[in-house]
Amino acid sequence: MAENKQNERRFDEMLKKNLKQHHEPVRQEFARRLMAKFLTIEQQKTLKKVVWQERMLLSAFILLPITVVILMLVFPSLLLSSLQLLQIIYLLMREAAANMVQRWHLWIYYVIAAAAVIYAVYETFLAEH
Repeated sequence: MAENKQNERRFDEMLKKNLKQHHEPVRQEFARRLMAKFLTIEQQKTLKKVVWQERMLLSAFILLPITVVILMLVFPSLLLSSLQLLQIIYLLMREAAANMVQRWHLWIYYVIAAAAVIYAVYETFLAEH
């Protein structure tokens, strides 16, 4: 593989050198074939990249659920503690929402103050005078 790349580099250097020395115009058919080959090589590179990305995604979608199931079987206490933590977080969020509803007038003041600050910043920096 390394030899092929080295040979390709050497060939490219020789071709570049000889093309610089050559002053005859390139035929249209040769240029068209060369561009077609170049485009084919670029398309193959792009397809290889896309195939690699798809394989990685597929492996992630296969390995992630398997890992989760294994973790559930090996560490059930960790799973239960995580679920309890999620339940506590849910209860805290519900309590915070209830407190926000009870103190709705404070939120109105906060929104008005934030709007005033945003307007002042806009007028100071962005508005045309």
